[in-house]
Amino acid sequence: MSESPKDYQFGGFRISTGERVLRRHGQVVPLTPKCFDTLLVLAEHAGTVVKRETLIREVWPDTFVEDGNLSQNIFTLRKILGETSDGGLYIETIPKRGYRLVIPPSPAAAAPSSRPSAHRAGWYLLAATLLIAAIVAAARWVRPSTEPAPAGVRTVRLIVPNSILYGIISPDGKQIAYAAAEASGESLWVRETSGVGSGTRLFGPLPGSFWGISYSPNGAYLYFTVEDDFHPAMGTLFRAPSRGGDVRKLISGVSSAPAFSPDGSRIVFKRYDFSDRGYLLTATALGADPKVIAQSTASYAFNNYQWAPDGNSIYYVEGTRLSRGSKWSFWKLPASGGAPVLVRGPQPHPLRSVNWLNRSEILALIPDEDSGGSQIWRLGAGTSARRITNDISDYFQISLTADGGTLLANSRETQDSVWTASAPGTPATEPVRLSLPPGSYDHPAWTPDGHVVFVGQSNLWVASADGANRKPLLPEKSTVSEPAVSPDGRFVVFAWHHQGTRNLWRIGMHGEGLRQLTAGRFDWHPALSPDGKWVVYASYSQGQRALYKAPLDGSAAPLRLVGAGGTDLAVSPDGKLFACANDSGETEVRSFGDGALMRKFTDPVGAANFHWSRDGKNLTFISTLETPLQFWSVALAGGSPQRIGASLPGNLVELDWSRDAARIVYLRREVRVDLALMTNIQ
Repeated sequence: MSESPKDYQFGGFRISTGERVLRRHGQVVPLTPKCFDTLLVLAEHAGTVVKRETLIREVWPDTFVEDGNLSQNIFTLRKILGETSDGGLYIETIPKRGYRLVIPPSPAAAAPSSRPSAHRAGWYLLAATLLIAAIVAAARWVRPSTEPAPAGVRTVRLIVPNSILYGIISPDGKQIAYAAAEASGESLWVRETSGVGSGTRLFGPLPGSFWGISYSPNGAYLYFTVEDDFHPAMGTLFRAPSRGGDVRKLISGVSSAPAFSPDGSRIVFKRYDFSDRGYLLTATALGADPKVIAQSTASYAFNNYQWAPDGNSIYYVEGTRLSRGSKWSFWKLPASGGAPVLVRGPQPHPLRSVNWLNRSEILALIPDEDSGGSQIWRLGAGTSARRITNDISDYFQISLTADGGTLLANSRETQDSVWTASAPGTPATEPVRLSLPPGSYDHPAWTPDGHVVFVGQSNLWVASADGANRKPLLPEKSTVSEPAVSPDGRFVVFAWHHQGTRNLWRIGMHGEGLRQLTAGRFDWHPALSPDGKWVVYASYSQGQRALYKAPLDGSAAPLRLVGAGGTDLAVSPDGKLFACANDSGETEVRSFGDGALMRKFTDPVGAANFHWSRDGKNLTFISTLETPLQFWSVALAGGSPQRIGASLPGNLVELDWSRDAARIVYLRREVRVDLALMTNIQ
């Protein structure tokens, strides 16, 4: 039987999941589907920090979207929700982590609804009708074929030492501009295309995000949109000389970088209103005289807009989200405003980072159906589609020179590695990297005999401490996480994502005796008691978050310890206490018997990877908000936390201690962006 819809109530608001509406004191508050989905994800996590990438993946599961789309949804929701009773915001930004609904929602009985999806079904029917009519009235996209990449394309990799986020090329091809990640935020840089090194920093670093960068047609200026604590209203547009000079603030309420008229006198840009309706505006090159020329309620409104060479029209791509997948189309709009004309489409492949070669042909990124990575395609009406690239890269942004002869492509690669090292307070030794195949890994954990258990390649693995003699523990590929090894080393407890739920299971160290331990809606963060008889864990079900403990032999039902969430659970050596991080990032020590709060540490915030000393008198941990990462230690008897040991790698993701507290094993995750110049693409 399917689970009935659950509602959430906080402050004077009520989220009705059955009707898909938000109410304030009983009155419906208009929200677009994407804004509602964003709020619902935050509510379902009930006050915990939700990463930006998690929100993007859950709200837009079937396509790539600009990072500004999420920021705009957050901005819109903040305006609608207003302030909490103490004058704060309902949706809080957690630097370098994500967003959090500050007041945890409490479950409310779902209001009965005989036809909960009637409104959406009607909207989908209307959208589908319009799309069918558009197909009849417009030329169809040529379906991408498997034609090999042109043999004459020449590719040169650019070596830039900074941690690049993305980059674009100047109209004349002589310069690149890029956003980079630094310890204190993001920054904007420029460099000669044929040069070496980092180049020149023009702006930043600042604790915010660069939504987009663009050059003026003559290449003399760089325009960029920034969202930070001082310019939070959808982003603020700035202009700076591309060779360095004073930065000038132009206009607020901008959702992405502008595009320019051929003579450079005007710009076109996008913004949203509080109902998440998209608007396309033009203004002078200095942001004066803004004028709305079009509006849209499409799911992905006004993506990749660009002024036509004749200066009379503006082209853009738009996506409509349907009940199954999405449809993407190419439109032409009079620059002075008026009715848009469908040029091509719709087609099912998301079109990312569109660049116009001429009136009838574009370069765009299209996801590969097999790998999921995006490749560069050349598309046009009435001609065969050509695949410009056919490699292992995953491209996420491209930009062209004014003559269309040179392309700067951005590709992203994630590299995971597992390492072992000496623990703080022991003789220092050089870290050792496990010899694992390239791929994605997670949650390494020690076994009592010095082996390492970890998640990777859709399975649960055990290997020796150097990565050799690997073997999978599960009989088939599965989505699992957070392995915890029993104190006697006989089995592993882990979270298994299966058929819409996440429960705790256990399996023997030789792959035998697979058994389900919990049956909640979402159970995770397991920690085992020293005697190997209990597992304490976090659970989320029917709008409620709680901490439980359950016997590993299944002899009794789980026991509820506390009606609040927690992460990074760790049980004390005597089995009487457990530590965890609460929703506010504070450290709590609770009774393993009844969940009673025994001690709370408010500093530092963001503690994780807890480890108890052998005598149970001290807690060691790291602070995820600290740069550089470093171990902390605090005495339960009192006193302030103290930093100990050497600094840890800044890209450390997960960490576990060996049973004798002499070694640590940790996961490092490096996200690398490569820039490549491509010529002879015609």
